[in-house]
Amino acid sequence: MKKYYGFILLAALVMILVFVYNGGFSNPFAPKDDTQFSTHLYAKFQAKSCLGCHDYFEKKLGGLSFTTHVEHTAEKCVECHKQEVTGFLIPEDWFARPGLYTSAMDAKETCEAIKVGLHAQFKHKNRLAKDLAQHLFESPRVLWGIAGATPNSGRLPEGQIEKGLVQGGLAEWKTQVTLWIQGGMKCD
Repeated sequence: MKKYYGFILLAALVMILVFVYNGGFSNPFAPKDDTQFSTHLYAKFQAKSCLGCHDYFEKKLGGLSFTTHVEHTAEKCVECHKQEVTGFLIPEDWFARPGLYTSAMDAKETCEAIKVGLHAQFKHKNRLAKDLAQHLFESPRVLWGIAGATPNSGRLPEGQIEKGLVQGGLAEWKTQVTLWIQGGMKCD
């Protein structure tokens, strides 16, 4: 047994150094920071119901304008995605603005892209918070992508239903978005 003491001490020392290098203990039971975008919202922003529109014009990501919707004009879109299907009072509201965020972005990039899209650098934080809440709680495009948020959530032309909706319902969505906004809209 004595001949293994040196090896055991060396192994223990290596383990201690790795432990210290990695920041010490991480408590898996520690509460998550609900004010961070990455805690709950990033996964929701990556739902297929969101990315179908946000990746629409992204060729490298297989956007629909390069696959199933080749040569579809804006005028053609409202013929299929009409009020009876989407529930939008104005069918032209179906479109998501290109370049906001995409599936190729990580949590921090997505969070920052959302702020850039709302011109955060030119707004007081209270104005930005109000604009974010208004968009994320009232936009028919956002509500369409959340399971149960509207009677038409997830409805597509020809009786199809989007299966990749944001899960948890509208109440959970509003709670998580509100915590993020009130927590300072942190992207780290």
